[in-house]
Amino acid sequence: MSNIVYLVTLPNGYFISAGQSWLSIDVNYLECAISDRGYTVVRITIDKLAGLDVYKDDFLIYTSSPEEHIREYIKNSLYFFSGKCNLIPKYEFLLAHEDKGFQEILKRELEIKGLSAFYHYDIDAYSHGNYPVVFKTVDGAGSAGVELVKNESERISIKRKLFSLSLFRSILLFMRWLKLSKDEFNFYKYRHKGFRPFILQEFVEGLECDYKILIFSDRYFGLKRYTKKNDFRASGSGYFNNESEIPEDVLNYSAFIFDKMKVPFLSLDIAYLDECCYLIEYQVLNFGPLTLTSSKFHYWRKKESWVKVEGKASLDENYAHAYADYLSKF
Repeated sequence: MSNIVYLVTLPNGYFISAGQSWLSIDVNYLECAISDRGYTVVRITIDKLAGLDVYKDDFLIYTSSPEEHIREYIKNSLYFFSGKCNLIPKYEFLLAHEDKGFQEILKRELEIKGLSAFYHYDIDAYSHGNYPVVFKTVDGAGSAGVELVKNESERISIKRKLFSLSLFRSILLFMRWLKLSKDEFNFYKYRHKGFRPFILQEFVEGLECDYKILIFSDRYFGLKRYTKKNDFRASGSGYFNNESEIPEDVLNYSAFIFDKMKVPFLSLDIAYLDECCYLIEYQVLNFGPLTLTSSKFHYWRKKESWVKVEGKASLDENYAHAYADYLSKF
């Protein structure tokens, strides 16, 4: 086997989150596991990629970061490699990391139907008034930046809180109004109206819980998460059950999404109500591993059936298994 697998870490050796900001999965273990499958593995840091000669049959396994400036550097550094070799995962999933807006665009491109969502940067562009809806900023983990909007007055309240101009910009706007022509001022006013990307997502009424599903190739780990009192959000609530059986409908729906995305591993937030599944959010890079590390069992996908496997699981071993299995399909 002549093709090379490049393992790309951050300059400090960090690769994938092991649950805390000071923990990374064991890259030595991962390198050995891939080497044992017959691949030549080369470890390299992201800042040394410039000028690296790669071939179309080579693989470049990379990480992302929750820190936005590091993530931007990674995006820029990997862009042209996406056309020269096999990025794992594909470049579009890097764009989707910590960006719920691009996640929605990618969902549509992959023809993954689920909760309808309105993605924009101008809060006034939402005019059809279908309430209640869930407002989300495009960044933020857990329930951060997520609110339920029940009517038009609550939408306006969010506009004032998150889309308003600073006092300095308001004064400058007035000064421009005095000096510019009407057309010039309208262009200027629009540019500085007060924008930020956001999502308004369909609200599923009556949910008391959702399911966090982590997939590592053919291994599925699940966590049932409950909403807090007087709060519709299960993500970030801290109330979960790691001993609850995962409904087969949820497992089948998770497998459907996984097959569509064609990635080595995947994190899904799934709502389940009246035997219907709804994809709330997903993540391919640097997702929290609690669902796996706290698990007492997982499910093995065996063709069209599910086998429950008892026992604790290793995060390092499951990442290695997922990468190796993914590489074997090329």
